[in-house]
Amino acid sequence: MSAMPLFHRLLQRWPAKNPPHPLQVLLDQGKLGTLYQPIIALQTGEIDGHEALARGHSGTELPPVLLDSAQAIQLQTELELASAGLALQGWGYPHTQGRMYLSFSAATLATLSETEALSRLHELFQASGVPCKRIVVEVTNHRKIDDLAALARATTALQAQGCAIALDDIKASQRSLNLWMQLKPSIVKMDGRMTTDLQNDPAKAKVLRSLAAFGFKTGASLVAKAVEDADNLRIVRDSGVQLAQGRFLGFPSPSVVETLNLRARQVLTEKWAPHDPASQPAELIATDTGPQGLQWFD
Repeated sequence: MSAMPLFHRLLQRWPAKNPPHPLQVLLDQGKLGTLYQPIIALQTGEIDGHEALARGHSGTELPPVLLDSAQAIQLQTELELASAGLALQGWGYPHTQGRMYLSFSAATLATLSETEALSRLHELFQASGVPCKRIVVEVTNHRKIDDLAALARATTALQAQGCAIALDDIKASQRSLNLWMQLKPSIVKMDGRMTTDLQNDPAKAKVLRSLAAFGFKTGASLVAKAVEDADNLRIVRDSGVQLAQGRFLGFPSPSVVETLNLRARQVLTEKWAPHDPASQPAELIATDTGPQGLQWFD
């Protein structure tokens, strides 16, 4: 599937304006692209995969601009499919290791929930040559979705094709946990606020350990986002979280990386530090319906 015709379809439905539409500028100047940020397996230090991030030539974060434009002209689905196609084309398969993490909004996946529509996504994967077992579909913007049944149909169908499903920006809230239980993802990416300043917030670190235990019970691997320094990496690793990403582990780059950087490898090879029960709140309990006692980030 060619990405350019889809973007041109976006522009054809946009009335002529001055200044030109942002999508037109990106196309005319050739500034639309993809950056890849590594996701690391904390047990081994190996590259689990890369998240594809739509960016401009200068590294500007473009997704909000592009998605807002697409929503205004009712072609959000087309734009997200085009962005995924660009990411897959630039990934370098089969000469890359790990998995490709592709972001799709919950609204787009719900739109693609019917068999005929979902085949467009499968055809996109086939055209790239990347097998579904190497693709992780990240569900984003799920707080805005109304039709959870349609979203569940789409994710179930993608899982049947061999894709892994990841829930992005999960918080320690009942709503997030309910969605987790309903969609049964194999990967859960936590809200970045849950992994910042952990060294100064023992209560938050405790919640992190409880979520990691719940993930183990449900068969989901947790991804800690926004890991920006060595101290946070140590706490995330010692909490039982399986995967992590952030600038300390690797910056977004136009090309994929094959090995973890030295500074992060040194942290991961350190001896694990046991927790001091006397200095921490009581353990939260992982139950079949979620960890009990979570009150953060509702």
